[in-house]
Amino acid sequence: MSNKNLYRPNVGIVIFNSKKKIWCGRRLGINTKDAWQLPQGGIDDNESPLEAAVREAYEETGIKSIKKISKIDEWIKYELPKDIAKNKWNGKFIGQMQKWFLFQFYGNDDEINININKKAEFSEWKWEKDIYIQRNVAEFRKTVYKKVFTKFSTIIKNFT
Repeated sequence: MSNKNLYRPNVGIVIFNSKKKIWCGRRLGINTKDAWQLPQGGIDDNESPLEAAVREAYEETGIKSIKKISKIDEWIKYELPKDIAKNKWNGKFIGQMQKWFLFQFYGNDDEINININKKAEFSEWKWEKDIYIQRNVAEFRKTVYKKVFTKFSTIIKNFT
């Protein structure tokens, strides 16, 4: 198995609203300060990363009113803590490699429904600034989020 096969192909999604705040959700069942994160999910067979990002955004947030603004071309990898990795995906992967997308949300907040999927991922959601999200995400995701926000925060700030 090549090193690449140790990482699950995945997409990460940054959605910002008209106030230039970013959608984040509190992971279901995790009640610690670092439980906040952005939507993300696996790429299905015969699915492009962009198709996966749009699908995952809807499955995790109920949001359909989004427009792609940017993406990060490189795969960004991270490893899961060993105790999580051995129990996820039957222990097949040590982490994930992600393509990240930036979307503008042009709908109304009443469109958002974190329980649209039978397997909800979040217990609550809110719009926040990138710095809040970076401070309140799980430690093993912090480096990824720093890279993502380094690329996307200026785009969001300057978006008209």
